[in-house]
Amino acid sequence: MGNRASDWCIIQTSSAGTLALSAALNDAGIEAWTPSSVAVKRVGKTRDRVEQIVPLMPTFVFARYDRLHDLIELSQTPAPVYLTWDKVERRMVMRGRPFFRIFRHGPSYPAVADRELDRLRIAEQRGKPVDRVRIFKPGEAVRVGSMPSFEGLVGVIEEVKGSCARVRFCAFGGEATVTIDARRLLSAA
Repeated sequence: MGNRASDWCIIQTSSAGTLALSAALNDAGIEAWTPSSVAVKRVGKTRDRVEQIVPLMPTFVFARYDRLHDLIELSQTPAPVYLTWDKVERRMVMRGRPFFRIFRHGPSYPAVADRELDRLRIAEQRGKPVDRVRIFKPGEAVRVGSMPSFEGLVGVIEEVKGSCARVRFCAFGGEATVTIDARRLLSAA
């Protein structure tokens, strides 16, 4: 079925607890990820602009499949959760580990291959401000995330100019250099 160490399992939680659960699992030593974006909201009487991280897929968190046993045990223990006032966000926020359950299909827990999450990673990169997008360095190996006819190909960065990168692909018995928007690229590692 694939390499379970690089696969992910799907975790469901409340939409308000999505980012908190991802952070809590990472703090507990379990690699977890949820695609997120930066949203600009207006708060207060003066309607000041504030950037806030929001989940792209509220209620869904992905965690490494090889930690499934630990996740099952953790999901069955009572969660120490409490609400507190956050002065920065100016609202009540949840602290601790939110309640969650692991997605099941019949008697089994489906595994999601790492590569199947590439489109979510690309959507996450597109949602970030340009100054927060990862800049690749020349000589670094990259994989094209979502671009027709290049999707999944691995190449090497030759040059970076602004938000674009020149990538050299060695495939099909030859070489080709293509300029690609850096937000469509993922690390090949």
